[in-house]
Amino acid sequence: MTIMKNNDIVIKQGKEAIEMVLALLFPEYQISFLPMSIMLSKDSERFLIDKENFENFRNIVSQMFCLNKTKSGAHKYNPGGVQAMELVKKF
Repeated sequence: MTIMKNNDIVIKQGKEAIEMVLALLFPEYQISFLPMSIMLSKDSERFLIDKENFENFRNIVSQMFCLNKTKSGAHKYNPGGVQAMELVKKF
Protein backbone atom coordinates (compact mmCIF):
# COMPACT_ATOMS: atom_id res chain seq x y z
CA MET A 1 0.00 0.00 0.00
CA THR A 2 2.84 2.40 0.83
CA ILE A 3 4.49 1.83 -2.57
CA MET A 4 1.25 2.71 -4.36
CA LYS A 5 0.84 5.79 -2.19
CA ASN A 6 4.41 6.92 -2.99
CA ASN A 7 3.83 6.33 -6.72
CA ASP A 8 0.66 8.41 -6.56
CA ILE A 9 2.59 11.27 -4.96
CA VAL A 10 5.34 11.10 -7.61
CA ILE A 11 2.76 11.03 -10.42
CA LYS A 12 0.89 13.97 -8.90
CA GLN A 13 4.11 15.99 -8.52
CA GLY A 14 5.11 15.21 -12.11
CA LYS A 15 1.70 16.27 -13.39
CA GLU A 16 1.90 19.53 -11.40
CA ALA A 17 5.39 20.24 -12.76
CA ILE A 18 4.24 19.65 -16.34
CA GLU A 19 1.23 21.87 -15.77
CA MET A 20 3.44 24.69 -14.42
CA VAL A 21 5.81 24.51 -17.41
CA LEU A 22 2.91 24.49 -19.86
CA ALA A 23 1.31 27.44 -18.03
CA LEU A 24 4.55 29.38 -18.54
CA LEU A 25 4.70 28.46 -22.22
CA PHE A 26 0.98 28.99 -22.88
CA PRO A 27 -0.26 31.53 -20.30
CA GLU A 28 -3.52 32.30 -22.09
CA TYR A 29 -4.58 28.67 -22.51
CA GLN A 30 -6.40 26.33 -20.17
CA ILE A 31 -4.49 23.06 -19.76
CA SER A 32 -6.38 19.76 -19.52
CA PHE A 33 -4.90 16.30 -19.10
CA LEU A 34 -6.69 13.67 -21.16
CA PRO A 35 -5.97 9.91 -21.06
CA MET A 36 -3.58 9.96 -24.04
CA SER A 37 -2.92 13.68 -24.61
CA ILE A 38 -2.75 17.17 -23.20
CA MET A 39 -5.28 19.70 -24.46
CA LEU A 40 -4.64 23.42 -24.62
CA SER A 41 -7.80 25.47 -25.07
CA LYS A 42 -8.66 29.14 -25.34
CA ASP A 43 -12.08 30.35 -26.43
CA SER A 44 -12.90 28.17 -29.45
CA GLU A 45 -9.27 27.14 -30.14
CA ARG A 46 -8.17 23.65 -29.11
CA PHE A 47 -4.74 22.10 -29.55
CA LEU A 48 -3.60 18.63 -28.56
CA ILE A 49 -0.16 17.41 -27.60
CA ASP A 50 -0.26 13.66 -28.19
CA LYS A 51 1.90 10.82 -29.46
CA GLU A 52 1.54 12.10 -33.03
CA ASN A 53 3.18 15.48 -32.36
CA PHE A 54 5.00 15.03 -29.05
CA GLU A 55 8.48 14.62 -30.59
CA ASN A 56 8.06 17.87 -32.56
CA PHE A 57 6.84 19.65 -29.43
CA ARG A 58 9.75 18.26 -27.39
CA ASN A 59 12.27 19.35 -30.02
CA ILE A 60 10.85 22.88 -30.15
CA VAL A 61 10.92 23.22 -26.35
CA SER A 62 14.48 21.83 -26.27
CA GLN A 63 15.58 24.40 -28.83
CA MET A 64 13.81 27.24 -27.00
CA PHE A 65 15.56 26.45 -23.73
CA CYS A 66 18.89 25.33 -25.25
CA LEU A 67 18.44 21.78 -23.99
CA ASN A 68 19.91 20.15 -27.10
CA LYS A 69 22.75 17.72 -26.57
CA THR A 70 25.27 16.30 -28.99
CA LYS A 71 25.69 12.56 -29.51
CA SER A 72 28.41 12.54 -26.85
CA GLY A 73 25.89 13.83 -24.30
CA ALA A 74 27.40 17.31 -24.08
CA HIS A 75 25.24 20.37 -24.58
CA LYS A 76 25.33 21.97 -28.00
CA TYR A 77 25.68 25.73 -27.69
CA ASN A 78 24.51 28.22 -30.27
CA PRO A 79 26.13 31.53 -29.30
CA GLY A 80 24.48 34.75 -30.42
CA GLY A 81 27.52 37.02 -30.66
CA VAL A 82 31.28 37.43 -30.25
CA GLN A 83 31.18 37.61 -26.45
CA ALA A 84 28.85 34.63 -26.28
CA MET A 85 31.22 32.66 -28.51
CA GLU A 86 34.10 33.44 -26.15
CA LEU A 87 32.06 32.13 -23.22
CA VAL A 88 31.24 28.93 -25.13
CA LYS A 89 34.95 28.36 -25.83
CA LYS A 90 35.60 28.50 -22.08
CA PHE A 91 33.08 25.71 -21.52
